[in-house]
Amino acid sequence: MTFKKVIIFSLKEFNDNKPNDGYSPQNGHVINVFFSANRLTECVAVGFQ
Repeated sequence: MTFKKVIIFSLKEFNDNKPNDGYSPQNGHVINVFFSANRLTECVAVGFQ
């Protein structure tokens, strides 16, 4: 699957469905989720076609 744009959202932005650069996170496809041991980094990679 190819994507025209991939954006990294924080987990809070993703859950709140806050748009970033005009893209709403839940309108795309989740590619990967990143967590760190100290829970300071919680990100979701979302691809848009």
